[in-house]
Amino acid sequence: MISDMLQKENVQILDCVTDWQEVVYISTKNLIDQGYITGSYPKKIIELTEKHGAYYVLCPDVALLHARPEDGVIRRQLSVTLVKEPVTFKGKSDTVRLIITIAAEDSQSHLGALQKIAEIISSEDRIKSLIGINDAEKLYEEFVSVQ
Repeated sequence: MISDMLQKENVQILDCVTDWQEVVYISTKNLIDQGYITGSYPKKIIELTEKHGAYYVLCPDVALLHARPEDGVIRRQLSVTLVKEPVTFKGKSDTVRLIITIAAEDSQSHLGALQKIAEIISSEDRIKSLIGINDAEKLYEEFVSVQ
């Protein structure tokens, strides 16, 4: 369940960022500060992006940032960052505004949350609704209300 992995303080809305690297660092900062991941996690995401492109851009407007558990995950957790001005990631033509970061301790414990995320982003109308939200608490509620 998303509610098991997403804390309210890990949902944020930004007006803009300078580039995709900055959004990776901003999207992971709370997770680092709270001890869910180490500083090596965002660095690994950036390194993998430089090598393979933005493998985590799932569809227009949505990215699911992640690396492997051994790349700095301490405890499983999610963060959600909404950027009002779209971001272009390396090697992708689709722009992104909704960035979901997942820190998974293993290959299994986060699968329920991933299934719920897939439900959330499977509808273009729902994505449009999410990116139109201007309040972080409302964005949080939209994610955790998916049963």
